[in-house]
Amino acid sequence: MYPYPGWRRVIFVAVLVVVLVIALAPSITQGTIKVHIYGLTAPGVIDHLYIKFTILQFHTYGFGFGSSAGWVNVTETTSTIDLIPTPAQFLPQVVASAQITSGRYDAIRLFMTNSTALIGTNHVSLPNTPTLSANFTLPIPPNGFGDVLLLVSFDDSLVFANPAALSIQVAQISVV
Repeated sequence: MYPYPGWRRVIFVAVLVVVLVIALAPSITQGTIKVHIYGLTAPGVIDHLYIKFTILQFHTYGFGFGSSAGWVNVTETTSTIDLIPTPAQFLPQVVASAQITSGRYDAIRLFMTNSTALIGTNHVSLPNTPTLSANFTLPIPPNGFGDVLLLVSFDDSLVFANPAALSIQVAQISVV
């Protein structure tokens, strides 16, 4: 037999329900996330490598990676960026800047399309563009900011292959 009166049990259960609702309810606040990308390849035989990101996805911390659950789409992306920086370019290019539900994120996926390499005066279309993905931990506080910097490198030799292809790897990821 429980030694406390019934009204104390009701209050305990009510407080427990309130705590669980607050802890497990989805966040309704927003933060801002910026994704920057910087190519580690210096200008050489390939003068420019233009790529377009169509979809960016962030994975919410705590969801499994096995399904599509937990992935948040960010659709506010830039038009086209050049992965081969000019000597005067010190700052990485912004791929996306968007409002996102505040919370904790642990992975990113970037889907590319319309990649083109400029070699001298020749434009080489790269139809099979890869998907970039990386793991990290980034908290987005309510009304706060989060920055993701991707340092990427690519394989020059595949651009010259027949058929031309693009292979990009994330060399380093930094979050703030």
